[in-house]
Amino acid sequence: MQDKNNLENFSINLRYLCGFYSSISDVCRRLSINRQQFNRYLSGKSFPSFKNLKIICDFFGIETEEIIENPNRFKNRVSPVSQLDSQQAIPENMAKILMPLLTKSSKEMERYEGYYYRYFYSFGFPGFIFRSFVKIYRLKDVYYMKHIERSSGKDPLLGARLTIKYHGLVFLLADRLFLVESEPELDSTISETILTPSYRPNNPYLSGLMICAASGGAHQPGSARTVFEYLGKNIDIRAAMKKCDLFHHSDPSIPKNIKQAIANVITPEEFTFTPPRS
Repeated sequence: MQDKNNLENFSINLRYLCGFYSSISDVCRRLSINRQQFNRYLSGKSFPSFKNLKIICDFFGIETEEIIENPNRFKNRVSPVSQLDSQQAIPENMAKILMPLLTKSSKEMERYEGYYYRYFYSFGFPGFIFRSFVKIYRLKDVYYMKHIERSSGKDPLLGARLTIKYHGLVFLLADRLFLVESEPELDSTISETILTPSYRPNNPYLSGLMICAASGGAHQPGSARTVFEYLGKNIDIRAAMKKCDLFHHSDPSIPKNIKQAIANVITPEEFTFTPPRS
């Protein structure tokens, strides 16, 4: 990873990311990395240890392989929505509505920062449940999300190993959490999730509904119940990721209460699709 091109790309991309903060000193304080050492990273004189690389990438909400990408591609991938300008195809009145939501006070969003498991029935593999991995994080005054779906390929019914990464925005409105995400590599779908917070003590779950067009050839739109399980702000990411996969609905690896919550069933008393009760 430490060849000349990677080192140069790393320093350029790191400087770009730091530009979203008030000062380099502020970034160093948040990272708990010595300023003198950090300056060596910025100047391209030194590449961080694996430990510090993970700290830096986790802080900025990116993967270790992304930060050594070509700088032009990297900027297109991570450029914040706050840089919207008049040349972009967003009506002025719409931008006036959205931007205050995206830059809402951190006091209202801080409690949702961290890592989650996300549970939902797969649109592409009927009868199978995704346990995927989500990170909600902040850059400047905007909250973002990263979402990773994976299938280990252990089940022959599901084909080869699969990993799909999504990037998105998160904002709070009327005590509801709105998540809008897309898959940038395939560029084939955008999904929206609306979550209802629970204020019961020690309840780690957020419940809601998601809607998207499946990424398969038919792009069939669908809606499903979903549950987010809060894991914390400081976790063993590798260990958590190992538990993410596609599970048959009969698999005991998915807790019974989760299966009940995400069951896409409408009772006789319901006339619309509603979030699971948490």
